[in-house]
Amino acid sequence: MSGVKIVLLCEDKKTETFVRTFLSHRNFKLRDFTILLLPGSDGGAGEQWVRRKYPEQLKAIRQQPNAYLIVVIDADGGTIDKRHRDLEEACKAESISPRDNRDKNVLQIIPRRNIETWLAYLDGKNIDETTDYKQKCKKLCPKQCAHRYVPC
Repeated sequence: MSGVKIVLLCEDKKTETFVRTFLSHRNFKLRDFTILLLPGSDGGAGEQWVRRKYPEQLKAIRQQPNAYLIVVIDADGGTIDKRHRDLEEACKAESISPRDNRDKNVLQIIPRRNIETWLAYLDGKNIDETTDYKQKCKKLCPKQCAHRYVPC
C-alpha cells in the first residue's frame, strides 16, 4: 500500500513474522514496515523491551501522517487489562500521554499467552488461555510458521 508507514513493535521474531506475513497478504509491502524487534534475541526480555520502546514510538507516530503503530505484547498468563495498564504506566513514566481515542492509528495486540496459542488455534486445536503452546512451532522457523497459518 503506497504511502503508508507501519511501525511494528514486537517481542520476538516469530510474532513479527506472523503479523507482517498476515499484512503482506493484505497488500502491504516490506517497504511499508519499520520493524522494531528485540536486538539479538528471539525471546527472553521481549516484553520489557516492548514496554521500554513503546512510549517513544507512540510519541513519534503521533507526529507522522499516514503512519500506524502496531504493538504486539503477550499478557504472559496475566490479564490483558494489566498489560494495557503496563503500557500506560510506561508512557506516564516518560511524561507521554497514554494512548486514547484520538490514537486511531495505534493498535495494541495482546494475546493472553503467546503467538503459539494463535498458531495452535489456526491449526484446528481446541485451545484455552492457560495452556502454554510454545512448543507448537518450535521446530519450524518463524517464516514457515507464518506461511503455514496465514491464508493467502
